[in-house]
Order: sequence, then structure tokens, then C-alpha cells
Amino acid sequence: MDRLYKSFLLIGICAALIFSPIARGAVGLWSITPVLLVLYSLIFAWLFRMNNVKKYGNSPLRGQSRNPLNIPIALFAILAIISFAFSIYKHDSFYSLVRLFAYIGLYYLIVCEFDHKMMKHLIWVTIFVGGSLSLYGILQYLGIFDRSWWRPQEFLASTYVNHNHFAGYLELVMPVAATILIYRSGESRMINRVMLVLALIIMFTAFIFTQSRGAWISLLISALIAIFFIARPGVKGLNKLFIAILAIVSIASLLYLNRDVISSRIGAIDTIDSVVDSSGGRFKIWGAAMGMIFDKPLVGVGVGDFDHGFYRFRPEGLNGRAVYAHNDYLQATSEMGIFAPILIIWIFFITVITGLKNRSNPYAMGCAIGIMSLALHGLVDFNFHIPANMVLFTVWMGIVMKESNAKRT
Repeated sequence: MDRLYKSFLLIGICAALIFSPIARGAVGLWSITPVLLVLYSLIFAWLFRMNNVKKYGNSPLRGQSRNPLNIPIALFAILAIISFAFSIYKHDSFYSLVRLFAYIGLYYLIVCEFDHKMMKHLIWVTIFVGGSLSLYGILQYLGIFDRSWWRPQEFLASTYVNHNHFAGYLELVMPVAATILIYRSGESRMINRVMLVLALIIMFTAFIFTQSRGAWISLLISALIAIFFIARPGVKGLNKLFIAILAIVSIASLLYLNRDVISSRIGAIDTIDSVVDSSGGRFKIWGAAMGMIFDKPLVGVGVGDFDHGFYRFRPEGLNGRAVYAHNDYLQATSEMGIFAPILIIWIFFITVITGLKNRSNPYAMGCAIGIMSLALHGLVDFNFHIPANMVLFTVWMGIVMKESNAKRT
């Protein structure tokens, strides 16, 4: 019975990890609804089992009393509820709460119920999906498959609508694949190493073609930190040489092939990108978001209500709707008040530091590097409002904390 239960959990989360990025990032109601139904089904199954099986005791959060994320997560959940109480549009706020508590439940489901073998399955499934979607995106980019839903058309987005969000997805996947290849290459079978190398080359190629400057910079910072930790004693010299040659050849080749694309994108960094129309840009939206924050600094306009609060502060010349602030921290502050970004950074900081300190575990390290990269990307985009990326981000958080907790015990 226990094996059937564990299989049910594993299959359910794998289904969410596979379906959500394929379904345009699960940003539409038609795609996020089945993901939430699956997640809540798994959470309720877990809680029901914990409350009806004596060997688990009275608390479903067994073994998690010292989890360093308990306090910031609890405070963030309370703040979200308070924000909902003061929301200017309860419908969207309630829907945001439903998603938030699904992510919180998913996190605790991972840290409480998943063992090392189950988490490895999740990681390998994600690497396979990431490589497959990257290959599909490259074929679209070359004109072999349709890409009519891409915005804008010249940037690779694979099954996603926006290139920045597919780049955000790859930011989470590539570091894990890289750390497994480096730290476990001597222990893995040749077929596994070949698959990892191919997946990394394909994903990196797609990552370049996304032309997402925020993702490039964020992953570069994360890669520098990764190199620092990879260079520690314990990684065999041959493996280091192999990885160095692979990295140099791949990066040099792709940079050369895409030199015009990359130079044009980097050269445009000092300009204001249009995110709504030709006369607007991120900076104007950020300015309006600051106005929202000063107007309601403690509780914000309501979790999930940025769109509804923005119209009062829309700057002159910025036409159309601004559903997102293009800065996850500014948006959280405008929606939930000044304490929201403090709690978010607290959660991210603990997770990243915990994963990077666990140097003997490539899974925890890779997940932590991906988490840090997406957290940095959040300064200029809204990946945390893309359900597919947020589901994977939450799973990575659970793996980091579970693996590190297993090390302590």
C-alpha cells in the first residue's frame, strides 16, 4: 500500500512537471486548472493518509519542526491572507491565494514524503522535458514547426508564449544537469553521461536563441558561483578537464554563430524596452508600481491585484494594460506591502545558502543555483507568475531542503 501511495505522488507531480511547460507555461485558465487539481489532489491524499495512519503520528509535518523555512513561509502565508482581506478585487485575490497555497502544499509534500530516489526521478524527468522542449523550440526557430503563438516572433519560446519565460524555465533545468554531469560523471553509465551532454548542448543552444538578456545575466552570475563550488577538491581532474572543454567549445561556437544576435541584444540594454507599446517600457511600469506602494505601503492593493490597482497610476504615454510589473519584487510589494519582499528574499536566501553548502550533493547544489538564477531574473521579469516555472521552482526548493535535512540527520 505504501508503494502504491508513493507511486501516486510521484506520477502526479511528474504529470504536473510535464504538462505545465508543454501547455504554454500553464498561464491560461484551461491549463492551470488541471495542474491545480492534480496538486490539491496529491496534497489532500497526503494529509488524509497522515491523519489516518497511526505510524505517522499526529502531525503531517513530521521531521520538519526545525525546517528553517517554516517561519518565513508561515509569515508569508499570513501576509497573503491579510492582503486578501484588504483586496480591491477579491476574485483575482482569491485565485492567487489558491495558487499560493498549492505551491506551499507542494513544497511540504516534497520535503515530507519524497525520498532520494523519488527526487532523482523528478530531476531526470525535468531534464528530459527541458531537452525535448529545447529541441522542439530550435526546430520551430528554424521554421520546421509552427510558432505562431510566440511574442515576439524573432525570439525562441518553444511551447511558451514569451521567450523570457522559457529562458527562465531553462535557468532552472540547466544547472542541475550540469552539476550531475560534473559530480556524478565518474559514477554514471556512459549512456547517462552522453544524454546529459546532449541535453545540455541542446538546452544551451535554445537558451541563446531565446535572446533573454535578463536570463543571460542571471545565469552568468549563477554559473560563476557554480564554477567556484565545482573547483573544490573532490572533483577528479579528468572530469574538470572534460567539463571545461565542453563548456569552452559549446559557448565559443554558439557565441560565434549568434554574434550578431547577441551584440544587438546587449547593445539594446541601455534602451527602455517596450513591454506594452512603443512609447512605454519597464521603467515607466516600475515608476507606477512605486506609486502604488507609497499609496498602500502596509497591505498593498491585494495579492494578485496589480492589474486592477495599476490603472490609477498609469503613466502618461503608456497605453494598454500592465498585468505584471516586470519585477516580481516590486509587484509583490505593491500587492502585499513592504514586508512581502523581505519574506521572499528571506526564503530564497535560506534555500540557496542551504543548497550551496551541501557540496557533496549535486542535486541540491544544482537546484540551488537554478533557484538563485531565477530569483535574480525576477528583478526584471515575472517568472514567478508563470505557473510552470513556479511549480518547478517549488519542487527544486523542496529537493534542496529535503536533501540537506537528510544530510543533517
